[in-house]
Amino acid sequence: MKSFVPMETDIAVTDIRDRVLECSINRAKHEHGLLKEELQDIFEQACLVRKGKEESLLNREIIALNEHVKHFIKDWNDHTLWEKSELFPHAAWLLGAEPDLYSLMDQEYELAERSIQAFVQTLEKATFPIKQDEACRMTSYLIQAYAILKNRFQEEEEIMLELT
Repeated sequence: MKSFVPMETDIAVTDIRDRVLECSINRAKHEHGLLKEELQDIFEQACLVRKGKEESLLNREIIALNEHVKHFIKDWNDHTLWEKSELFPHAAWLLGAEPDLYSLMDQEYELAERSIQAFVQTLEKATFPIKQDEACRMTSYLIQAYAILKNRFQEEEEIMLELT
């Protein structure tokens, strides 16, 4: 019986896989950090809008919040596209992870996206000046999205810690 002696190519493939996974995890951690900062800012702005009493200031704040949300949507869409096209397939391939795990993450992202879109669409249809009660209703969508995404990012980071 012959004993197995790893060839240099076997070792090189393993090294490449490890390096790909390490780079993907580092990128995900970096992007999550940036997205969490943006998300925290949106949450704080939404809370500020909810506390606003002066109508003219409230309306300026909600318009600024909308611009911040649009910027976040772009960054988040870029990140989720990368996750779906590279990170999750690499992780499943390298680790043999269950595809259902990633579909659950995708469902939570979709729920958060619906909440964010509800804010954007409600604001687009709103008649200015926006009253305090309407501003509170609109920002509640963002607070829901914040809670979902904060939890989602935390769970993904816990998974990444296990991989490193």
